Amino acid sequence: MYKMFLTRRALFSGAVGALVAGPGLGWPALAAAQESDRLRIGMATPPTTLDPHFQSNAPNNAIAMHLFDALVTNDESARPTPCLATSWRSLDDTHWEFILRQGVTYSDGAPFLPDDVMASVERVNSLQSPASYRTYTRTIKSITAPDPGRIVIETKAPDPLLPIAMGRIRIISARHKDSPTATYNAGRAVIGTGPYLLKEFVPGSHLLLARNEGYWGPKPVWKEALIRMISDDGARTAGLLSGDLDIIEEVPFEAVERVAKDQRFHIIRGLSSRIVYFAFDHAREVTPFATDPDGKPLPRNPMKDLRVRQALSMAINRKAIVAQVMSGNAEVATQYLPKGAPGTSPNLEPIPYDPERAKKLLAEAGYPNGFRLVIHGPNDRYINDSKVVQAVAQMLTRIGVQTKVEVMPWSVYSARSNNNEFSLNLMSWGVNTGETSNPLIALNSTYDKDRGTGSSNGGRYSNPALDKTLQVATQTMNDEIRNRLLAEACEMVFNDCAIMPLYHEVVQLAARKSIDYRTRNDQYTLAAGIRKS
Repeated sequence: MYKMFLTRRALFSGAVGALVAGPGLGWPALAAAQESDRLRIGMATPPTTLDPHFQSNAPNNAIAMHLFDALVTNDESARPTPCLATSWRSLDDTHWEFILRQGVTYSDGAPFLPDDVMASVERVNSLQSPASYRTYTRTIKSITAPDPGRIVIETKAPDPLLPIAMGRIRIISARHKDSPTATYNAGRAVIGTGPYLLKEFVPGSHLLLARNEGYWGPKPVWKEALIRMISDDGARTAGLLSGDLDIIEEVPFEAVERVAKDQRFHIIRGLSSRIVYFAFDHAREVTPFATDPDGKPLPRNPMKDLRVRQALSMAINRKAIVAQVMSGNAEVATQYLPKGAPGTSPNLEPIPYDPERAKKLLAEAGYPNGFRLVIHGPNDRYINDSKVVQAVAQMLTRIGVQTKVEVMPWSVYSARSNNNEFSLNLMSWGVNTGETSNPLIALNSTYDKDRGTGSSNGGRYSNPALDKTLQVATQTMNDEIRNRLLAEACEMVFNDCAIMPLYHEVVQLAARKSIDYRTRNDQYTLAAGIRKS
């Protein structure tokens, strides 16, 4: 039976709040219960919700994939593969047919039906949420079920990427369509078709998952998966070295050599589709965290001036950040995916490190003496995130922008970021579709709740020419033409400094030598994919 232990304050209505373990759930008790078929994972960033439709970010999506399925799933290389749909095809430019997998049941024994797909999409479109999943359902006009074994999705316009988009929508039971996020966070609506069942959840502490013995696909190796949420790099590494954990995410670079030399463990590395960047406040006429050199309010938002954005970007020595802060375990980013990937431009080059040119641009923009700035970031979400923010602050200060840093836990930071509270803040995006329309639409399209564009465009960047190019690109069925248009869109975004790209992350885990894992482009650590070697 699912167990949860709540303090009185933990009766919340939105994102996951503070809960505490009751008697018998301390770590000694959990350790005592350890068995050879229990996998213990050290997760670097805790999820903010168990609602699979509430807030799209990597920790939430990774946990959701243990419990829920989608029609289509991405493999380790972000290639779409069958899941609850065994196949799909376009019937014409605006109709897609999906053949549904038969014999699938939910964790409560109810059968998977076409109504569940319809209910899931309807819920995504109606749910009031930050970082909405509507970016993936924005083109859907209707869903019909000609028979129990298939559905037909009609789109408002041609959408060649719909199957990829449907891979981001977790399918829930239609009976829980109207369940609020709080009911999911309490575990009562976490009824899925995934490889694991929710057994126990203490937010900020751990999840205990049990293998779904009725799962339609290959059974996971592990009978149980204990996912411990350990944001502190040192504590996570210590947990592995002491034998309390079997595999950990985001091995700190300073610990890699020590772990690799220990005969009990090995380092697991792989490429990532995640770009780390700084987001600008494009929206406000006066931005809250920029003042003149004397601390007085500025009459206008400097981030709205292209010359200022260029200056800040040229002040960043990206190669030094990669080499010194990231210990070489990253790649300087010029656009959302490395050059050569679908929808990337061959013309975008790394932004030069040129502090003298940056100072001249500031002067041209009316800031010959610079200004004061507070920049923000998380301290437990991305690899070395707080160190990156500190390094960038030092570089900005050298060009006359007197920069201070405020970092905070992801649980606090994500809510403030979703509320668009910052002037310049560290963010990232995992390009899980394997092409660039996904980040371009989510991060750079003009925010439009009804159209589902700009859902994660916190800075509220807006460029009508970009919107028009993306609209044409995403309705173009020809891959070559579509990718060429997306490349043009990338050039618009990065030449206009819509965001300030830094680098692409590398996936780095550590594990006992008796287990192995094939890393994923999306950086998710999935218990069902961890094998005994």
